[in-house]
Amino acid sequence: MTIDVGIPVMLGLRTRRLHVAVGILLLAYAAVRATAFVDSRTGLQWTLEALATLGLVVVVNRILAGDEDPLPRRNTTVVAVVGVAAVTAAWWAIPQTADDWVQVGAPLVVFAVVAGLLTLRGRSGAAWAACGVVLASAVWWSVQHGGTAVAGGQLTIRMVMALLPATLMALLVRPMLQLTGALEVRRLEAARSAAVTEATAVERTERLRLFGDDVRPYLQKVADGDEFDEASAIRAHLLEQDLRDAVRGAGWCSPETTASLSEARTRGVAVRVLDDSGAAPLSGDAPVLHAELAATLAAASSGVVTARILPHGREHVAVLTVVTAEGVIRRVAVRRSGVLAWSTETSADGSAPAVPVVQ
Repeated sequence: MTIDVGIPVMLGLRTRRLHVAVGILLLAYAAVRATAFVDSRTGLQWTLEALATLGLVVVVNRILAGDEDPLPRRNTTVVAVVGVAAVTAAWWAIPQTADDWVQVGAPLVVFAVVAGLLTLRGRSGAAWAACGVVLASAVWWSVQHGGTAVAGGQLTIRMVMALLPATLMALLVRPMLQLTGALEVRRLEAARSAAVTEATAVERTERLRLFGDDVRPYLQKVADGDEFDEASAIRAHLLEQDLRDAVRGAGWCSPETTASLSEARTRGVAVRVLDDSGAAPLSGDAPVLHAELAATLAAASSGVVTARILPHGREHVAVLTVVTAEGVIRRVAVRRSGVLAWSTETSADGSAPAVPVVQ
């Protein structure tokens, strides 16, 4: 689901306050774990301690980063596997005679926070599975260090159960946030539809105004019974052609081509513009098409000029045909490497080359 504000943002996972709180938690964890135990630790144990701290930092970063919802499977796997490995490494970094529950339980506190965040990101199943593995590793560690399975389980389950409120919160809050997202999508669609409708109405009103400004004088002359002189008749004919071009050859229409069409018709050139594509030209195609039509009309002094944009899927994009007493010149627009280019086909004997039939 794509919405302007994602669920991680709605949950507050992007707030600076949360990031500062998590950062303080990690610093406190490092401080607690760095304090002296009853016995000194070996180089291997300090290495395991460093790897555990780095692993917890990595999983926190992975779970708070990204806007996808739920958390992608790859990130979820990384969080679950690395988190369990970090907690296990932290326990095995403790000296054999350690008996301070704060130092032993510090990795569990951080992992409980990680599991709760993982649940809020929509991966409660992975969070509970990881907690189950952590519980099993705690029992194993307790037995290996002279304790009992019950002691290891009791120490761990108190921390793991902190996941229950996060799970309940996720079950209650996430559906509401998803519904909010769906409603936001509908609101945006309605606003977009209203904007399109308003823009269409404005465009229609403007076109009607321009049409009225152009046509009203001639209609008024007809209503008044006035006669048209030759200049007025020519202007009326050109206006009729412009209106026809806007309907039948919309893809060719631009201020540049409209002026060229009027000038060519004034010189006696018969011009027809047709657009059979059913859609507006691509932004990069329109300047190429319009410039070629304007240049062709500027060079024509007589004859017939036919400009046609072909339907999509044809070999050629557009065809310009100029028929004069000297022969037929046919210009075709072909897309080469994504760029529209024109090429010329000329019939020396005056017969028109075959033009694709538009269905």
